[in-house]
Amino acid sequence: MKNSIAELITLIETKHNVQSITARKFNRTFEIYPWIKAKVFHKMVLGKESLASKSTKSLLGQFKSLFYGTWNLFIRKYEIWAFTTSVERIKIEGKFTDKLFDRISSFSKGNVLIIEFQYFKKYPLKKVASKYVSSKALFLLSEEIYSRFFLRKTQIKNKAIIKEIEASLKCSVNADAIVKKNLAQYRMMKFWLKILPNPKYVFLTVSYNHYGYIRAFKESGIPVVEFQHGVISANHQAYNYIAQLEPIQFPDVISVFGENENTYLNEQSNMPIQYAHVIGRSIIDHYYSLAKENETIQTISVALQDGPIGNKTIEFLLAFNRCSEKKYIFNLVPRRTSEASYKKDFEFPDNFKFTKENIYHTISHSDVNVTAYSTVAIEALSLGKRSYLINIENKAKEVFLSILGDNPYVHFVDEPNELTELLSKHERNPKKHEVNLSNDVNISSNYKQNCINLLMTLENLNPKI
Repeated sequence: MKNSIAELITLIETKHNVQSITARKFNRTFEIYPWIKAKVFHKMVLGKESLASKSTKSLLGQFKSLFYGTWNLFIRKYEIWAFTTSVERIKIEGKFTDKLFDRISSFSKGNVLIIEFQYFKKYPLKKVASKYVSSKALFLLSEEIYSRFFLRKTQIKNKAIIKEIEASLKCSVNADAIVKKNLAQYRMMKFWLKILPNPKYVFLTVSYNHYGYIRAFKESGIPVVEFQHGVISANHQAYNYIAQLEPIQFPDVISVFGENENTYLNEQSNMPIQYAHVIGRSIIDHYYSLAKENETIQTISVALQDGPIGNKTIEFLLAFNRCSEKKYIFNLVPRRTSEASYKKDFEFPDNFKFTKENIYHTISHSDVNVTAYSTVAIEALSLGKRSYLINIENKAKEVFLSILGDNPYVHFVDEPNELTELLSKHERNPKKHEVNLSNDVNISSNYKQNCINLLMTLENLNPKI
């Protein structure tokens, strides 16, 4: 049987002295194993490297967004810089709202600046809910220039261990490019912190894309808090550590959705953070209040994922649709792959509908939810809806079985006929509050007070370096 990600991490970090994989630059030694680990496991799972393309087109796109609120970086001091991406924005009451950080602005004592990576989507400033927002382009372009002209030679110590890890995972990544990216992040953020009014705290999502930033902030005495954006478990390579690593490039605190992640990070993972803090999700609280009461199953929301898994999900559902004789309406919500792209590859029956609404609205107005292994599988439960996971390549069970396996409203399916039988059995849907309560360990309620408590604990936090 194929090893799980958790098993592979244990094998790698007990067999190899991963702490010894380093780069020496700027009179400092950088432990680069976390940089490589995040990318090589990502490639093993998805089949491609996660470094954004540096094509002329992508760089031009960043240049075009260079003046998107960038003046906000210079004209005032902020209590919080919050690094996010435009993908996190969803439309609520006519405004595109960052679902991780916008609501925090109303709880913070000072101003919050949203610093947004706009590689995939860009919304007009007048249409976003954020009071203060800036494109991340200034940082990204300066890093690209620095990397190209000043980081031509980078020496990696014990690079042979990287090769052994790649061989065990049967895939490889461009280690030199990954190292240059993180070193450029560090060097340029150190520069910008000398130019710009420094924040009191830095909030961010996806810490494993910001190792260089995190070290620069912590060396400047600025605590860093990561806000959970997706699954955190033993089978996510960025949060499962067996090896003891230095805390200098990891967040001080991770804000998590629920008690399961809190227990995992505080008691099971060796990820060198100070602590995890449960806050829940503001977006879930909002849409749960709007969710329709469950009735007989007629509509199915489908959270699609990009790449081969998204295509296999559609193939599965088309086969299921034939088994169920087109009994249900499917509300499909694409992620980054366009509707046109899907329709180029597949012929959809009339009961398959691509919706322009966001995933939370779609789930709350459907009867049940189906996905492969998107975090939406967890979120749907807190919106009061049953969650069906299509176990493609065993990914759903690998990611979610330990988290959701005991929940009576979660169902793993391997074949289309299994989903047909389950939906027939579940014609009588439970009340939405019953499903919501079953998931409190994964997404805590009372977001507002939890978030206020987090901000209060940060008052006495010193960056652990």
